[in-house]
Amino acid sequence: MNANQITLFDNDSDTELYKHKLTLERIKNELINFGLTSNQSKVFIYLGKYGSKTASEISKALQLPRTDTYHLVNSLQNLGLVTAELAHPTKYSAMEMKQAIETLVKQEQQRINNLAGKEASLSEMWKEIPFFVVETDESKSEKMQLLHGMGPITNKIKEMTDSSIESFKIYGSITDVLRFYHSDVFDWIEESSSDLQMVISPIGKTPEFISELDQKKIRTVTSNSDNKCFVINDAKEVLIFMRNATHPTRQTFAWWSDSETLVDMMTSLFDLSWERGETLY
Repeated sequence: MNANQITLFDNDSDTELYKHKLTLERIKNELINFGLTSNQSKVFIYLGKYGSKTASEISKALQLPRTDTYHLVNSLQNLGLVTAELAHPTKYSAMEMKQAIETLVKQEQQRINNLAGKEASLSEMWKEIPFFVVETDESKSEKMQLLHGMGPITNKIKEMTDSSIESFKIYGSITDVLRFYHSDVFDWIEESSSDLQMVISPIGKTPEFISELDQKKIRTVTSNSDNKCFVINDAKEVLIFMRNATHPTRQTFAWWSDSETLVDMMTSLFDLSWERGETLY
């Protein structure tokens, strides 16, 4: 391929390929969610759409350093997503997308199974070591925790819903609410004894599943910003998203705390939004 040929990755708005730009970015972000780096995703997509290429051709087309390109194709081979042809120079080919995703999912499932298999032995080893904590009469200290990625964040929300007995308040955009829905958060709340209150801001096209929820528990607030999201459990703990669903799942970042002052402040903000909000229908 000519080094000056326009590719899906560097097209301008006046080219025929530009219409694929948004879809391409979505695919790349989803591959990143599956564990690939941005450049690994670009190489995989390029090979998948342009066919077998040498490292030199990949390097020129994607404007990547030659040495980096070799590392990228080798890492993709190690993941089982790219194959190398026995030719000189070596040409690389990408697997079909469906097969590639199945491969990544199986690898992740295997990793999780391996970790789960170590749970019992690690717990037993942990019990063998005595505790050296000296009990004191000090008052309860407030805690905080930084969480990166939707995996740890979702696990924290599950812990919050499991312990919830009175109220569970959610403030976020439609995109945040959709992400919670696909993570089964609303099922967890329904299984608890808590009452849900949810403020959606800003409101866009209403997802179909919203109609399945009790409309008295949902209000909307007009806003020009869609980057605010937080969750409050029983007025005792709060999870604040510093990077919410406007970012890819691996880049999501949240801050949890049981600070009484912080929880009170965020509860006041939620209650004020609730009072000013409008019913959905």
